[in-house]
Amino acid sequence: MSTRSGMRREGERLRTFCSWPADAPVTSGDLAKAGFFFLGPDDKVQCFCCGGILRCWVHGDSPAAEHKRHFPACSFILGRAVGNVPLQVGSSDSVDGQLLSQLQRMTMEDQGTAGQAVYPEMEGEDSRLTTFHNWPTEASVQPDVLARAGFFYTGHGDNVKCFYCDGGLRNWEPGDDPWQEHAKWFPRCEFLIQSRGQEYIINYSSLSSDMVGGLAASSAMLSPVVQTVLQMGFEANLVESLVQTKYLLTGQHYTSVSDLVTDVLQAEEEDRQRGLQTRGNSRHYSDPHLLLSGRVKDPSPEELLRQLQEERTCKVCMDKQVSIVFIPCGHLVVCGDCAASLRHCPICRAVIRGSVRAFMS
Repeated sequence: MSTRSGMRREGERLRTFCSWPADAPVTSGDLAKAGFFFLGPDDKVQCFCCGGILRCWVHGDSPAAEHKRHFPACSFILGRAVGNVPLQVGSSDSVDGQLLSQLQRMTMEDQGTAGQAVYPEMEGEDSRLTTFHNWPTEASVQPDVLARAGFFYTGHGDNVKCFYCDGGLRNWEPGDDPWQEHAKWFPRCEFLIQSRGQEYIINYSSLSSDMVGGLAASSAMLSPVVQTVLQMGFEANLVESLVQTKYLLTGQHYTSVSDLVTDVLQAEEEDRQRGLQTRGNSRHYSDPHLLLSGRVKDPSPEELLRQLQEERTCKVCMDKQVSIVFIPCGHLVVCGDCAASLRHCPICRAVIRGSVRAFMS
């Protein structure tokens, strides 16, 4: 009963929905408003007043209507004074509600527009600070320091995210400086640049190059799109050359895995043809075995598509699409739901210090 009595505030109920399934047919806001808080697992919720539990939500369900249908004697549903504290417009609780809605909508289509904060409702330092109400007491870094550096608490372990760039950090250690970690892993964050300046970022972002094990120092090479292509086994030097060339010619980076794969395959084919032509000219004939071996080594488009689909499947639940790149190892192998509970990368077992959400077309 003590847990339920602590859920009289709608804002407190909202905060329990940090891990609410992203594909759920009803929203956390409607559930909290109808008196429910998240119990888990799956989509199980409970009323703070009558203790009624509902689950297995389907599209078209109304939390308030279902509450009334299954628990018609609930005093909250009957409108009695049970101590419910609804959200107030403009309150810090309403900010939390908006934040949770953002967290639930973290899909591939939700990439923040350049020059705009991914979570504008978390722009105020006080708003970010309110998310740390259940921050682990044993954590190595204090909430006010994290909030000042642009981070808000996601509700899992010691995981935090930057309100502007969506960069995530976790597994904080004694002596860690949130500003330095922000600059080290997310040097392109506009909030960071405006707050600390380019010189500060240059001083600390260079530290990450030694910790990213074999990845190119260029920030473009650390993007989820490029990392996905590298994990498919393509030559790093060729990929880096294409990324740099595209940026020099267009001023833009690759935003689609399929576009980069297409360009890599085309470049490989051109290199192969040039090699065959050189060998043919020196011998005055074309060796059919060389042509055959070239075809055998080059995967078919169907095989590449199948491989790409496998690469995009979460290696933990084997169901949802991968969407989180781990820092510092750079592996893109899990979905957002599974990433929250992991401390080590399931591929290389490296300790996860941060994460970046991948946006793939």
